Amino acid sequence: MSNHAWILLRSNADLAQLASEVSVEFDPSKVAQRLTDGLSSAVKAVLIERNYVDKDYRSTFYNYYAKKGQRYRPDCVRLHFFDSTVTFDSATLTLRWPGERLEDHYFGYMVLRPTGIGTIGRTVLSPDVRAGARGRIITAAHKVHVLGHRLLIEGFPSMDQHIDISVCAHAACWSILRHYSVRYSVYREYLTHDITRMAHQFNPGGLVPSKGLDVSHAERVFQEAGTFPMIVTRKNKSDTSFYRQLHAYVESGFPLFAAMHGMRHAIAIVGSELSAAPLGRPTRMRNAWDMVKSLVAVDDNHLPYLSVPTTGVAADYSSDQIDAFIVAFPEKVFYPADAVDRSTNTLSKLAPILGLPSQKKTIGRYFLSTGSALRQFMRSRVSEFDPQLLLEIMELPFAQYVWIVELSTGDEWAQGQICARAVLDATASLRDPAPYWLIHSRTRALVFGRQTVGSPTTGMKVLDLKGMESTAFTRWDQNLRPIQSK
Repeated sequence: MSNHAWILLRSNADLAQLASEVSVEFDPSKVAQRLTDGLSSAVKAVLIERNYVDKDYRSTFYNYYAKKGQRYRPDCVRLHFFDSTVTFDSATLTLRWPGERLEDHYFGYMVLRPTGIGTIGRTVLSPDVRAGARGRIITAAHKVHVLGHRLLIEGFPSMDQHIDISVCAHAACWSILRHYSVRYSVYREYLTHDITRMAHQFNPGGLVPSKGLDVSHAERVFQEAGTFPMIVTRKNKSDTSFYRQLHAYVESGFPLFAAMHGMRHAIAIVGSELSAAPLGRPTRMRNAWDMVKSLVAVDDNHLPYLSVPTTGVAADYSSDQIDAFIVAFPEKVFYPADAVDRSTNTLSKLAPILGLPSQKKTIGRYFLSTGSALRQFMRSRVSEFDPQLLLEIMELPFAQYVWIVELSTGDEWAQGQICARAVLDATASLRDPAPYWLIHSRTRALVFGRQTVGSPTTGMKVLDLKGMESTAFTRWDQNLRPIQSK
């Protein structure tokens, strides 16, 4: 039997052919049903790659499955997903496609483990072919080698729990850390067995991992991986600050480990779907969280990019069920999202000076970025800014990480625009009375002197911005990729 096989799909029901092409220890019938339910009709062909050596599965095979009485295979099967324009010559093992780039017709891959149950292993799928996926998500470009081709696929990694050597919490930790290792060169790659081992101070052995983890175990995994994890817990069901923080970190490009139902389940939050326009008549300053229709999750019980509504429409699956989350910080972020949330009161006090709309007409959004990314963003939209404001941004000695606060009216939000932006020092302390680098509207900017310790107004400059009264500032959507359903 050849190591490669090709399934041409007239409809997703044809995925049932997997059962005849893939042996029983990979549970192909269940996998085929998951794919049938979860993939869009844009997927028209599947390349089956047998005898695939998967490093994540091998890490568990050598450390666990090879020690069991039952015999487990050391190799896996990998499935590759393509559109209708790609063809396969089985005699020469050649893929053919129109145009120059094969990756324009490629939707990602899924590894199947020979474990009988929980067989879906390392998976990176394009969010564009996930049935029902909506909104914007955190992604990275993953390299794939198949039949001599080197491809890139934009997505977020996922896998099912093994059930015996790993559970849902391990899978969520693995997904987040694999994303970090692909997206940021400073983080190394951790395999499935590494995650199981890192959750404990000693090797638990046997079936201990399958009995579950608590939030402190997950926190330990992220700490061992060289990040600086922070746990945020929900005080009660009306704790809107909890959700504002959650959304701010997702907008910052940080996937979140989320504990549900008192840690009976764990998922990774990787994106959100925003409403294009505010609903109802506001009585207070609104937050971007008020605009969120659903979150996007990676859940080991489903294909990735599951839509999670913000209220209990699906009784057992909504953001109401999230009790706590962990954000894995880089080293130089000291100022948390809840402090930024409180600082928006300071901005409202400056409204008369900056010419801002009233609070009840304003929507506030905040997220983490870097000083260099801010400069790049403003340089790419130089026509929107007064030259003296642009000069200040280019010369301010930002810390590596900054918080960005953007304010919009309802009409501006609907058009992807803002009326004011503040830049906060992400290395500020919680007792810092004014952690700002700069605040600007269309008519005025306040530039703070943070070069020396002292009064927050020491060295502060006020800039009157000329000719910008009617300028529309573009909302900065930097960290998340929009899903473009196919």
